[in-house]
Amino acid sequence: MGRKHLWRDLKREKYLHFMALPVIVWLAIFCYRPMFGIIIAFKDFKFNMGILGSPWVGLKHFQSFLTDPNITVILVNTLAISALKIVFMFPVPILFALMLNEITNIKFKKTTQTISYLPYFISWSIIAVMALNWLSPSTGFVNKFLVYTHILQKPILFLGNANYFWGVSVALDVWKNTGWSSIIFLAAIAGIDQEMYEAALIDGTSRIQRIMYITLPSIMGTVMIILILNIGSMLSGGLYSSNFSISYLLGNPLNLPKSEIIDTYVLKMGLQLGRYSFSAAVGLLSSVVSLILLISANFASKKLTSESFF
Repeated sequence: MGRKHLWRDLKREKYLHFMALPVIVWLAIFCYRPMFGIIIAFKDFKFNMGILGSPWVGLKHFQSFLTDPNITVILVNTLAISALKIVFMFPVPILFALMLNEITNIKFKKTTQTISYLPYFISWSIIAVMALNWLSPSTGFVNKFLVYTHILQKPILFLGNANYFWGVSVALDVWKNTGWSSIIFLAAIAGIDQEMYEAALIDGTSRIQRIMYITLPSIMGTVMIILILNIGSMLSGGLYSSNFSISYLLGNPLNLPKSEIIDTYVLKMGLQLGRYSFSAAVGLLSSVVSLILLISANFASKKLTSESFF
């Protein structure tokens, strides 16, 4: 009986399935097929011997990574930057969406939205150049403003001091992605039944009360799903995977103690030193940890709020 229903549904929705077919083929070719190469993490890969012909070494490369003296610094930087981005990048778009929703001047609202979206379309390479100019101790407007307002006594080299790198990384991510991230929350807010607001208005509630007791509870499902996805992609810097771009483009020998993360470490080991199997093992380990974080966050959300991704 179940097969008959399945076949009937497939036949009725055949055009929708045909529309999804190109995406399925793309995923199979570019996402799932390359996963065959993961086995080099368990081998001592040699170009002349190929993937299948290279000798099997088991967990050797995983053990090498876990005993690397640099692992502590790399893990601390990765987790700290990612945690800071979740703390700031998760609530800021929600607050921004709530503020935009409260703006009654349509022209001003649309102008603000457009301006906030623009940084998202600028590549990280260009943003890195812009950041170098903005933070320059001689010509950068950031130092000039801080000195002018007497927050600083003299200009400082932000990207030449490791202690400032985490803050710079988070600030750039917030500036680039806040506007674009707010779109999904604005869409969720737009789907709220307006009759609830009208009833609350008749009851004499304030604007803050309507946000607290109508808007936020109504979009909680969307909020929790975004939080789960952010935690699942925590090691790469959240949904926009910005950790690598910022650390690779703005990292230098002066801020290396705070800018070296797992992704840049994998790049150096794989492409610069030719340790392909080792870098594959580190990447695989990172992916497994991300999967565990995703499942754990989903389980915790389901238990605490009854909202879950799957």
